[in-house]
Amino acid sequence: MAASPVSAPRLSLFRLAGPTIVGNLLLSLVHLAAIKIVAALGAEAVAAVIAADRIYMAIQLIIFSITAGTTTMVAYAWGAQNPAEADRVVKLSAALCLGASLLLWVAIQWLATPMVAIFGLQGDILTEAANYLKVLIYFNVFFSFLAVISAALRAAGDAITPVWVAAIGNVINIVLAYLFVYGAGPVPAMGIIGAAYAAGLSYAVVGAIFYWLWMRNRLLLKPQKQAFFDRDRMRRLVRIAVPAGLEQSIFNFSIIAFMWVVSLYGTEAFTAYGIGVNILSVSIVIGIGFSIATATMAGQNLGAGRPDLAEQAAWRNLKVSFGIMAGLGLLIGVNARLIGSFFISDPIVLDYLVALVVMVAIVQPMMSIEFTLGGALRGAGDTRSPARIMFTGFAFGRLALTGVFYWLEMSVYWVYAALIADYIIKCAMYLVIFRRGAWKSAYGG
Repeated sequence: MAASPVSAPRLSLFRLAGPTIVGNLLLSLVHLAAIKIVAALGAEAVAAVIAADRIYMAIQLIIFSITAGTTTMVAYAWGAQNPAEADRVVKLSAALCLGASLLLWVAIQWLATPMVAIFGLQGDILTEAANYLKVLIYFNVFFSFLAVISAALRAAGDAITPVWVAAIGNVINIVLAYLFVYGAGPVPAMGIIGAAYAAGLSYAVVGAIFYWLWMRNRLLLKPQKQAFFDRDRMRRLVRIAVPAGLEQSIFNFSIIAFMWVVSLYGTEAFTAYGIGVNILSVSIVIGIGFSIATATMAGQNLGAGRPDLAEQAAWRNLKVSFGIMAGLGLLIGVNARLIGSFFISDPIVLDYLVALVVMVAIVQPMMSIEFTLGGALRGAGDTRSPARIMFTGFAFGRLALTGVFYWLEMSVYWVYAALIADYIIKCAMYLVIFRRGAWKSAYGG
């Protein structure tokens, strides 16, 4: 379906990417702060939190796949100057996410323990990790709503509101985490489960604020009294969401499989990997910011009937993100031991952590290609190509090489290095597929 040309939207890269980067950076710092707070309880406590958080993010693939469709369809509608359709997409997405959250709430009550057990946790730590996951799921309905409304606002061009609302939740999260983990006054010390309640309550507060702002017409997207369910709208959302969900499934499975292999090398190697990923997320959030900004710009320009501007924006954004991520990756890699020593003092864990940080810092420029061009493809409605690329990198990079390295009884440093092969493969595929240009007509396909 070709869009009728309308006036091209005026979108600023840094007005879109900047707030998103700040917001994701704050979120990463909250995760790091939570690890720092829990670290005083020991390496096993940190491992429990890392395992539960990883599973929680993995099972969120349903929510994230739906919001991928939300981003594309809202951006396209906004670019076509059709705010009523954007509102219908938001409501349909929110309804689907609500249903998915309720299903997850029921399922995790039975599956929490076996899911976190795959990382080798045993005894009391396994029980605490499972309970941590269950607590997060209790609050998942709030998380799903804030994910939908945040994605929709960014797709419409408002990247600032999600940041300041989420910042309120971040402050609440950190304060409550310290209070609940260690206790103070009438509040008893709850251990790591306290960190889960802190995160959950912060989701509830942010979700409630977004809902209040939305219903009071304080947001760029205004709720309208209209029916939102339509077979064609549902078909488009599902057509975008299913490949996006498949990509998220592959991504999360690859991380979990990778973490499982790392766990075979012991708690120290596993803990180092978990901390390292959180440290490196500080640089990765820049790529995510450019991904969301590029998706918005691609979707809105295609909605306005200007595929040429969509392509120009993607290449321009890639140049900027490549330079920034390369520089920040270098900064983090050079200071890996200094940064790592802030979170953990165990010398074995620290050595593993330094090696991992250096290796992943090397691939930061390639990550910028994945994030930026991947954002352009998703914003255009092509979620199938990123899924294929993700599978290829996982199968021939992480899966094959980690299996070989473990079978040959090589050190965990070689397992960490498999990440480099993964990103080389994905980087090359993104460049080839984007240059072909078929993504420009993906939304109407």
